[in-house]
Amino acid sequence: MIEALPVHRDANGWWSHPEHLSEFNDEITEEQFSDWCKRHQVETKITYMESDVPVDVFDAYMEDDQVDCSAWEIHYPAEPDWFILSIHDAEDGPVCIWGRRVTS
Repeated sequence: MIEALPVHRDANGWWSHPEHLSEFNDEITEEQFSDWCKRHQVETKITYMESDVPVDVFDAYMEDDQVDCSAWEIHYPAEPDWFILSIHDAEDGPVCIWGRRVTS
């Protein structure tokens, strides 16, 4: 079972939980991700930088071929118990992957 850890973003704003998908080297399938979530007893959700920052911040990131998302002050979900699994770049810009322990 994966547990929440303190988040220490690097100079460019990225961070990943050391156990987040640690057994995979590259892209994974939807089925592999679903299996990983079940094994680690977490549900996940995504926050997209594009919908979590002012338009000018996102546009500057996308237009200038940035690798620095440190200006993104990520807003936690309103529901309780979510923790960050990963802040990484994706096809449509930076994303934050949240995890929360599955309750029976």
